[in-house]
Amino acid sequence: MHMTYSVKQFFGAIIAAIIVAGAAGYFMGKSSVAPSQTNGAAQTNSSGLGSSAGTSFILGKNAIAVEDQAPGNQVTISTAVFGEGGGWVAIHEDREGKPGNILGAQVFPAGETRDGFVDLLRPTVRGVYYAMLHRDDGDRQFDHAKDAPITDNTGSVIMMRFVVGDEASEAL
Repeated sequence: MHMTYSVKQFFGAIIAAIIVAGAAGYFMGKSSVAPSQTNGAAQTNSSGLGSSAGTSFILGKNAIAVEDQAPGNQVTISTAVFGEGGGWVAIHEDREGKPGNILGAQVFPAGETRDGFVDLLRPTVRGVYYAMLHRDDGDRQFDHAKDAPITDNTGSVIMMRFVVGDEASEAL
């Protein structure tokens, strides 16, 4: 026996699947822990110079989102989320595919901050950089030796890779 389905049944099944997937994502996201850097999604950003992919952001106790941007004396932070006490966002230059020297740091309050910025000691140039979350030891003075990087529940440092390049200025 061959069954046929009407257009209404077909679209009804599609809508039901979307609702179920959305509900599952909502409840799974509520229990998620802050994302960490894995060369991509908030983790995610761009895969190389000149690309201008958007970010993907999972909200947790501590999280960071940064878009690719043009060279300059500041880095714009799309969103920074810190647990109780707040913390620091430090901008690191790339050293052989990993975070290197710190170019600047800015303290952020507990909770969510949108469209913040970090002033730098020297301007960025075309290349890869990292925005990394650091704890504050309570003195509100950044010291990379005392204000350790914040890690997620797996021990991975919470950071986001982003690209500085001329193409990013066209998107601004």
